[in-house]
Amino acid sequence: MTRLHHSNAPLLASVFACMSLTACPNDQTDSDTATSGDTKTSGDSTETDATDSAAPTTTDTPTTAATDGTSDGTGDPGEEPPPAGDGEESCDAGDEAFVKRVIPLLQGRKPEGMREVQLLVSAIEQLDAKGQDGRAIVARGLASGDLYLNRWRTFFWEQLKINRFEMKSNYGCYSQMTGAADDDDLAAYIRDNDAQGSSFGPPFTMGDVMMSALRLDDLSPMYRADMFARMARPLSGANITQEEFEINARSNYGEIFESSYLGRRSGCLECHTSTESVTYNPDPKYNHFWALPGDFEGAIYGDPKGRPEEEVYAAFRWTGFVDNDGAVEPWGWSNSCGRFNPGNQGDILGIPGYLGGALPEGGQLFDIDPLFKTGFATLASEGLMVDGNLSVAPDQALAYLTAVNIANGVWKEMLGYPLTLAHSFPRNEKQRDILGELADAFISDEYSLRTLLVEIVTHPYFNQEAPDLCDASNSYHMKPVFDPFSVTAADPNMRGNGVGDRIQRYSAWVLVESAMRAMWWELPVQQVQDNEWNYPSVNFLRDQGVFLKDAINGFNGVDFNGLLSWENQLAAGTKQSMQGSCTGPLGQPCAPYEWIELMLVEASMVPGATVGDIAAAIKDRLITEPTIAGPAEAAAIEGVIGLPLDTPMSQADTGQLEAGARRFAGMLLSTPQFMLSGVPSRDQDPAAIPAFAVPGTDIESLCNVHAPLLLGGQFSWSCSADGLKLR
Repeated sequence: MTRLHHSNAPLLASVFACMSLTACPNDQTDSDTATSGDTKTSGDSTETDATDSAAPTTTDTPTTAATDGTSDGTGDPGEEPPPAGDGEESCDAGDEAFVKRVIPLLQGRKPEGMREVQLLVSAIEQLDAKGQDGRAIVARGLASGDLYLNRWRTFFWEQLKINRFEMKSNYGCYSQMTGAADDDDLAAYIRDNDAQGSSFGPPFTMGDVMMSALRLDDLSPMYRADMFARMARPLSGANITQEEFEINARSNYGEIFESSYLGRRSGCLECHTSTESVTYNPDPKYNHFWALPGDFEGAIYGDPKGRPEEEVYAAFRWTGFVDNDGAVEPWGWSNSCGRFNPGNQGDILGIPGYLGGALPEGGQLFDIDPLFKTGFATLASEGLMVDGNLSVAPDQALAYLTAVNIANGVWKEMLGYPLTLAHSFPRNEKQRDILGELADAFISDEYSLRTLLVEIVTHPYFNQEAPDLCDASNSYHMKPVFDPFSVTAADPNMRGNGVGDRIQRYSAWVLVESAMRAMWWELPVQQVQDNEWNYPSVNFLRDQGVFLKDAINGFNGVDFNGLLSWENQLAAGTKQSMQGSCTGPLGQPCAPYEWIELMLVEASMVPGATVGDIAAAIKDRLITEPTIAGPAEAAAIEGVIGLPLDTPMSQADTGQLEAGARRFAGMLLSTPQFMLSGVPSRDQDPAAIPAFAVPGTDIESLCNVHAPLLLGGQFSWSCSADGLKLR
């Protein structure tokens, strides 16, 4: 048995070539399902990928009748056209663009304006001058602190499909927290102990586990604990028998487990597994299937093609296992997260279970958790062990697929598109290599989210420049990672991907929270109390794509209804009362007033301040573009605010000025510059930055917040009104 790295995959071509692959009807070549409503334009929006639906051969013959590499206009001719060039070019956008891109994605908020951007750019430049990797250090520093913890706690709520209201919501388990959330001791205890027969001490909640795991920077305890916690709140139904309820409960938990943990769907395994696929071909020219090597499905399901769902889902037995009078509270947690009967009695369906091996009669989660515990541990310490025939130990297979699925989900959150198609596998070699590299980094650093994030934001594809400022040979100089179907474009220059292919709307919660934090308004409520059905702003959050419950499972894209809802809620720029946590300056208590109110007060104290200065301050705050570019833009802003930009503040009606300033802010909240990630604003002229700043957003205050997190005790530094200075 050897430790296998994803880059060894080409050596396995002879193994794959000997496999007999059966045809699978209705092969899904579109990634819409995997991206949950992502909206994008590919190189060929009508491309149906005929090769992907044809059975591959073991020869070098193309997998369709067309063998000359030409197309009749009906789709993929089989052999995909060669790329425009063999070499891979890069066109980095610079440190300012990097900072503008990274803050919303790591901390779930917009920059505090160009002052914060300049501060972090200065930190990168000074660190680089000392021979350090400035971007990596700044990114790791931003991946810490309360904003980071709350942003990624929310992200994993959606990844794990935690219901926010109605019958499956469990406020007492997921939202209430104790002192155990304040350090990493709890997560370390769960990592090192079995769910059954151990007790951390004081009762704790799943909310504690999630925060403690993020502090420990090891996600494995979170995933192990959530398997049990979600069982405490099953789906319910009227006028059904207990047997029918049990079937529905198992299916619900099992499907969530497959998608949120393994990144697999039983229904796809007939055609696509890690060892074979109807879209695989031994000739790389025709191959549309690039799996990470290892027979993971065989190890988990007992057969690469999977097995009947009812046998897999038997591991999620509810009747006779979840019991308010049960003897076991996993790791000694609060009974609000569920009590369980560790015995094997009460299996009213009598279906033999299988998950990582045959389960005992009446099997349940206490039979599964030990596999995850040992799998996570050995995978991190020894690496993935794969035999010559690609077999993998069941515990490592469970842990590895979970780690790969997390890595893919975080990449998608950061860059907009997954590295896999709807069947959960990469379509090309570059996608597979990136996915393998991210998974390796994540696993080797003991499931560190911070390491995974730094790997992603320092990847060359993260900070690419806009085409008109890039000196690459063409606008589509990246490998087809975001839109893998661009390789079929008729124009050779469009067969790669460009920076436009990775533009996406910020995920729903990040977008909403960015607006609230920018204006110092209340955040949305994370979850409502048990048996409470009145969720504040539920329609607005639903329309933006927030995951609320199984039946409102969210999306990440732009649609007409969502835009209308966003405009209806925010266009006036008036205070939003979403009844969640209050906001304010970074690192400071909540603000007693809105940012726009305090900004107008600060501006009024600057001699000669004009309406144009107010407009520049709002632009700086919301889209980091304080510059007003010419008469056309000035006229448009005047039309929104209702006052000439050269009007002195002292001569403007205060009520009219505030209403106009709010309208202008509301308009900017609906612009692509605010809503979309991928191409930040151009580098700005420092002279355009407003002369005034709201207290807490000045450069010295921002420096005092950032420097300890970025630099800690590793460097000597000082903060002043001039910014950060490394000594």
